[in-house]
Amino acid sequence: MKALDTTPTRLHYIDWLRVLAVLLLFPYHVTRVFNSEAFYVKAGELSTALDYVLSFISVWHMQLLFLLAGASTYFALRKRSPRQYLGERFTRLGVPFVMGVLLVLIPVQTWYGARFNSGYRDSFWHYLVSGDFLQWNIQNGGDYFGGFGFGHLWFIFVLLLVAVIALPLLANRGRGGALLQGLSGRLAHPAGWLLAALLIMLGAAVPDPTGALEPFYYLVFFVLGYAAVRAPVFMKSAERYRLPALAIGVTFAAWWVLSGSLRDALPDPSLQLTGLNFLGALATWLVIVGLLGYGRRYLNRESAALAYLAEASYPVYLLHQTVIVVAAYYLVSLPAAEPLQWLTLLVVSAAGTFALYELVRRFQTARFLFGMRPLQSSRQAEPRRAPDAVTS
Repeated sequence: MKALDTTPTRLHYIDWLRVLAVLLLFPYHVTRVFNSEAFYVKAGELSTALDYVLSFISVWHMQLLFLLAGASTYFALRKRSPRQYLGERFTRLGVPFVMGVLLVLIPVQTWYGARFNSGYRDSFWHYLVSGDFLQWNIQNGGDYFGGFGFGHLWFIFVLLLVAVIALPLLANRGRGGALLQGLSGRLAHPAGWLLAALLIMLGAAVPDPTGALEPFYYLVFFVLGYAAVRAPVFMKSAERYRLPALAIGVTFAAWWVLSGSLRDALPDPSLQLTGLNFLGALATWLVIVGLLGYGRRYLNRESAALAYLAEASYPVYLLHQTVIVVAAYYLVSLPAAEPLQWLTLLVVSAAGTFALYELVRRFQTARFLFGMRPLQSSRQAEPRRAPDAVTS
């Protein structure tokens, strides 16, 4: 128990990894404009090769964000009662989600998607007041053709759902605490990482009541993050074995992306498919372990950049895809080669997102709507530590 109590109150590499994971969303969603899968706006020439790049990132990227959210929850529950924690989650996750889905962010994306993909010609104002933005029109796995959807805010919805589901376990000092302590102890040794992969595979196998959002799958990462950060010896192991973990994880992840047709050809259920699914889950876990290890080794330090970016990461997440969709609608028609379009869209969308963030952070009401702490409290917190954004 003493080892668990010596965990610092702030692990700066957790903040840095969260920031970097959010920033990765800029090239990821810009690339969605140029790959072959459906999106709100598409370039004139599309690349199937980019599908593999995005699929590789998808093996571990959002999973990492949920794990970091679980890790930050460990620290949050050390300072808050379960009721305080839950109230804060509803305020900082629920309010931006409702605002984004019903008022500002997602309707803008789906309106441009309706114009680009469905030939919609009415104004954005008409789209809102007529209720057209509430029509159910999910196609090709998303709300890309207009109508109601969650867009990229699915992450906020699932994170809130996962936090509510996990709270009874995480806040239970009796049986729940014993289970988490046992899990933390096993994660401390590389042999225990096979258990993590097994839990991930089982989480993916649980029937999804939402049809697409996989809350139980992401719940596993949330709990693993909580369990991992409460055992300092796990983070030491992640740092020690960071190179082999990341190398093996990347290799398995690349294999997973390239073996889709093989998996599709196998009977479901079958022993062979179960084995392949386990290797896929292990790939996800090993990539995350490797990133945690490298983060602990090289990123565990405060800086002015971290203080700024840590506070910005949540509103930047909320804003970024809307800015990308709006910019793409006007940029893809320009007479330029796709690589130049991609680079231009990346620069414009990043600059536009941070410009909007600079407006949001200056107004109390906007900060509340975007899940940020009140302006005065935020300024008082900056000299002590980097602000903890959405996931702590």
